[in-house]
Amino acid sequence: MEIRHSIFRRGKKSSKTAKPYQRSWTLRFTFTDQHGATKRKTYQFATRNDAVDARQRLESDLKKTHGQSAVGDKMTFRDLAEYSKRTFYRPAEIVDGRKVAGIKSYKQTYSSIDSLVGYFGKRKLASLTRSDLDGYKSWRLKQGDRRGAKGQLKPSERNPVRLSTVNRDLAIFKHMVKFAHAEGWISRDITLGSKAIDADAETARTRTLTASEEGRLLASCDGDREIIYKRKGKTICANVEGFNRHLKALILLGLDSGLRRGEILKLDWQDIDFDRGVVRVLGMHTKTQKTRFTTLSERTRKELVSLPNFGAEGKVFPFNDFKRSWRTALKVAEIDGLTFHDLRRTFVTRLQADGLSIGIAAELAGHARLETTQKHYTSTDNVEMILDAAKRINAANDARVNNWPDTIE
Repeated sequence: MEIRHSIFRRGKKSSKTAKPYQRSWTLRFTFTDQHGATKRKTYQFATRNDAVDARQRLESDLKKTHGQSAVGDKMTFRDLAEYSKRTFYRPAEIVDGRKVAGIKSYKQTYSSIDSLVGYFGKRKLASLTRSDLDGYKSWRLKQGDRRGAKGQLKPSERNPVRLSTVNRDLAIFKHMVKFAHAEGWISRDITLGSKAIDADAETARTRTLTASEEGRLLASCDGDREIIYKRKGKTICANVEGFNRHLKALILLGLDSGLRRGEILKLDWQDIDFDRGVVRVLGMHTKTQKTRFTTLSERTRKELVSLPNFGAEGKVFPFNDFKRSWRTALKVAEIDGLTFHDLRRTFVTRLQADGLSIGIAAELAGHARLETTQKHYTSTDNVEMILDAAKRINAANDARVNNWPDTIE
């Protein structure tokens, strides 16, 4: 790539009344881009020596990026964000059950991108530095939870934001910057060497369902019940018609099969093998895009058979959400701090407590990496698991003691 340069002074030399330019020296590069078009890129400097000193570095950037850094010099982070949403972060395109373009969780990704735009905004891509990642991290932690109506509150009045949320934002930022670097819009990858993403500092969620909570939760789905709650300062007592069979089946599929919320809601009746006791999860409905099979417990089988739409075609669950029913069940069962995803964590934790290898547990849960199972789905907050571990250690110690020689020679 041939690049020509020239350095010249701006302004009218003969005019005594003309105000002097603050940055009166121009460094201009002329080159031919990859499409054969002639391009020019200019930079302004206060002195000629400044222009001379910067020439080699700026010319090197143009050569490294094949002239595309001239585009990046004009592009703001907001421009990159909009481009990312239109291209590689667009909603997933599914062909023959496989994702061929875009992403599935695009709404969550868009939320992170919007947060990034809120900080970087009109900043030019070429002006971003490695320290900006740390700057964003500090700013985002101070902002707190910005979702929904909470975003209208002052940062000091919002709920704190998790470090994992900030790490996810920065991971998206890193991907976008690497893409811009690969396209030649910036001459260097500013994320290299940055330690702003600190996954080890994240506090992994360890909440699991105890045996007593399980009994109360399942019982909350059976029979009529009375609930008391407050609305606009008034105490309201309401009778809720019970036997929520669909919710009970949902809970059991999470607890005994380890399915994610979205995987359960997309189940078809043909995906359940009642004879062999197996549930099939299609790859197009999983995070890993890989079809897997998992367990169908006897109590889950009985609950599914009792559903009013059993034997019909299509979806097992004729709705797209069950947040209200889930919240009501937790309130009736008097359970705090439990999410539906915690049932999946309980499933994996119990498998390991019962002696199943972590590899098999990961396969049933559909994890691509064992590290995911170890970090997020193995809970030592489960007292039964700790007691079982202690029992196994004591038994092993007793066996070793029994094998000791009676005397020491």
